[in-house]
Amino acid sequence: MGPPPPPTPGPPPMPGAQKGGYLPQTNFAPVPTISMPFIRPKKKLKALHWEKVDAPQVTVWAAHTPTHASKEEKYMELSRKGVLDEVEKLFMAKEIKKIGGTSSKKEEKKQIISNDLRKTFHISLAKFSQISTEEVIRMIVHCDRDVLHNETVMNFLQKDDICVIPDNTAKLLAPYSKDWTGTDALKTDPEQDPRELTREDQIYLHTAFELRHYWKSRIRALLLTRTFEPEYDEISGHLREIVKVSESLRDSVALMNILGLILDIGNYMNDSNKQATGFKLSSLSRLGMVKDEKNESTFADLVERIVRNQYPEWEHFTDDIGGVVSVQKLNVEQLKVDAKRYIDTIKNVQATLDSGNLSDPKKFHPQDRVSQVVQRSMKDARRKAEQMQLYLDEMIRSYDDIMTFYGEDSTDENARRDFFAKLAGFVTEWKKSKEKNVTMEETRRRNEASLARKRAANTNPVNNTALASTGTDGTMSPSSTGAMDSLLEKLRAAAPQARDQRDRRRRARLKDRHQIRVASGQTMPDMTELTKSEAQDEEGDKGLLSPQSTTSGEASSDKVGELAAISEGEDIADRAASMLQGLRGNSEADTGRPLSKDGSLRVRRRRESADEERRARRNRRRTATSNASDDRETTISPGPEQESSTILEEPQDLNDGKDTHLTVPPRTVISPPSPEGTASRPVQIDDD
Repeated sequence: MGPPPPPTPGPPPMPGAQKGGYLPQTNFAPVPTISMPFIRPKKKLKALHWEKVDAPQVTVWAAHTPTHASKEEKYMELSRKGVLDEVEKLFMAKEIKKIGGTSSKKEEKKQIISNDLRKTFHISLAKFSQISTEEVIRMIVHCDRDVLHNETVMNFLQKDDICVIPDNTAKLLAPYSKDWTGTDALKTDPEQDPRELTREDQIYLHTAFELRHYWKSRIRALLLTRTFEPEYDEISGHLREIVKVSESLRDSVALMNILGLILDIGNYMNDSNKQATGFKLSSLSRLGMVKDEKNESTFADLVERIVRNQYPEWEHFTDDIGGVVSVQKLNVEQLKVDAKRYIDTIKNVQATLDSGNLSDPKKFHPQDRVSQVVQRSMKDARRKAEQMQLYLDEMIRSYDDIMTFYGEDSTDENARRDFFAKLAGFVTEWKKSKEKNVTMEETRRRNEASLARKRAANTNPVNNTALASTGTDGTMSPSSTGAMDSLLEKLRAAAPQARDQRDRRRRARLKDRHQIRVASGQTMPDMTELTKSEAQDEEGDKGLLSPQSTTSGEASSDKVGELAAISEGEDIADRAASMLQGLRGNSEADTGRPLSKDGSLRVRRRRESADEERRARRNRRRTATSNASDDRETTISPGPEQESSTILEEPQDLNDGKDTHLTVPPRTVISPPSPEGTASRPVQIDDD
């Protein structure tokens, strides 16, 4: 074979492709490069911003472009003179600390998962934030107790965001992962270093992504080991409670009798076209809607009252079926779904261990201990699942039977949901009716007893007085023990003081002087009785003698004394009445209850009788005063040497403020002078 043909020449150059040669070029000397001075400041100084000259060769700066040696020599001279040190001291720049250096390193890491998933990692694994990434991965793979018993972490690891991996994320994570299903997975290194990823991406890579072929089954089995016991206790307890309440409803004879009583009374009330042989439980809620004619009681209240009074042996039905109040909050259908899910979960996990994703440990991570952890709990879990199935079957059978027994449709979802609630509402309303009826009966009983006491008091006033005077604690008041009688006797026996007598006489004298007007030309009565008291007062005060009173004067003194006695008796009676009223007020305050209507009537009658007696005494006193004045008119005997005194007396109103007035005509009363003199005017005696 001959030599290879020579290479074909290249295409001719395109027109206009030549470079340069179009314009005349000036040969300039090469611009010398500007080098840094060999003496540099120890710390960074503030920068001086130049506006540089592009061509210094033709400017003033051409002479100031020394060589490198001359420049070094110039800086050495400036350093010796201390210029550079002074510049470094004056224009030192502030050091700028780099903030968020760690965050910049994190930002240098590569992020693949979404921001939402990354935030969820931060929140869910916050407890392990101080632990290294490799340690967190080891705890999750080894099924550590801190991970299994942390509800937040386990709920996060079973989310679809973790279990379901998007295709785009899978493509990006593939170069950093290992395939643990292969034979030499331990010896095979990933194409790229996983340490280039962020902390969250590394955890996601080594757990959910690399174990994605059994991750979902793994997390479900681990969750079962933690939750199968508490879920069994909760669900089985509700199932047994429903069975117990259903049996109590079937065995309650009292409830059946009460429902029969309601049906009988209802048929009695209804017309012939509304007669029924039975009613559904929803009709029980309408019993409280039927009111009586006074709108005070309901049909439910009537039934409760009849049962309590006529059939007391049925009243305990609320204790027999009291469980319906707590069971009404349970949703039977949801409870049935929860029980079935519990049983199916245990069956599925067991099937996965037998022939599913968890059956071949060779495909697991070499350090994954899920098989050992789950197998330890599966025996108890299978036994509880079998027992749960028995409870569920018994609950369904009992519930359907009791609904059919009380006439409800067991296939109706609404009826199944509200069956216990209807009976619970009936029990609650029954208790309310009982409380209402008992309260009304007690009120009625108290009212009847009060009316009986009032009726007995009206028929026997003596007993009423005794009851009124008796306190609430059974003790007798002072008015019923004779204290008032002894007090009145002491007041009557007590004699007034001498000063009181003088004051009363003086008031009576002044009253007579100013109320009887005496006109000239009329005869004047004897004033001995008016001057006797004054003379006695002057005798006690000055020691002077007074003339002896005449027979008419003695009679007048007796009448004035009688008036004073009447006034004193009146005062004593008034004081006794006021004290009695005060004692009655104290007794009322002690007993804490006001007087009855009968007691106030007696007090009013007593006051009226006292007013009448007081009015009679006043009339007697006026009559005695007028008689005394007539007697004094017949005993006037003036003397030639005695001075005369005239007293003007005003007419008296004898009717005490009544419409018809009987007035006494004005009289002139002449008082004879005393035969003996006084200290100021002694009697002159002639010697002849």
